[in-house]
Amino acid sequence: MAVVQVNGFALNYEQVGAGAPLVYIAGTRFDSAKMWVPYMQRHAEGFQVLLPDPRGMAGSQHVASVKPSDWVADLAGLLDSLGLAKVHLAAETFGSRIATRFAADYPNRVSSLILNGVIAYSSPGADEERARNSDPANIPEDRRRSLEEYHGADWVQVNAFYLNVHGQPEFHAYYDLRQVAPRVSAPTLLVRGDVDDPIHPVRHSVELHELLPNSWLAIYPKTEFNALRARPEEAWALIRRFTQEMGG
Repeated sequence: MAVVQVNGFALNYEQVGAGAPLVYIAGTRFDSAKMWVPYMQRHAEGFQVLLPDPRGMAGSQHVASVKPSDWVADLAGLLDSLGLAKVHLAAETFGSRIATRFAADYPNRVSSLILNGVIAYSSPGADEERARNSDPANIPEDRRRSLEEYHGADWVQVNAFYLNVHGQPEFHAYYDLRQVAPRVSAPTLLVRGDVDDPIHPVRHSVELHELLPNSWLAIYPKTEFNALRARPEEAWALIRRFTQEMGG
């Protein structure tokens, strides 16, 4: 692990492998940059993978609140700190919102954009489901232990912080990727499985594919939403092909 000061806050990141720089943002409550290291060691050959924990989460500095734009500004600051002018930018679920907004706002810094199980915009049903499955009263013991491993002893506060940010109208507006997608110039690969769920609907990937000026869409049959976890060999073979053909 490594920690750098970005915009006045300590940000943790992990680094795996060698090759073209690829930043991967998960940024959910149920994982961390550290957790992804063994997976990337197994599957991301040919890339120097950088795995940042967003401000307020996991190994990065925990805070009481953020503005939605802080996470995008932190990513720009992290790349500056590491001397990276341009990267392949990949993300899943919540991280896909940060990555897409970054690609729209910093087009010269993104060689390609890879979105795994994208969440394109907020919806009442998804927010209600997220709140329900994140209520500490509803979290099973094994999940509680994982949350403490990822975020530390104050995981309950981190969980509340995350849910509070997602509930803000400013968050909904800033990360509505339907408004952002037409400004994304980087070639974009969207991947996911065809099994639907309320938080990660299949239609979000389809809608963004139609809005993004230069995108590929891969939906794997009989597969959960997180294609990189469920179909790693196929997904990474596609990522290598895509970045070689489209990513410069």
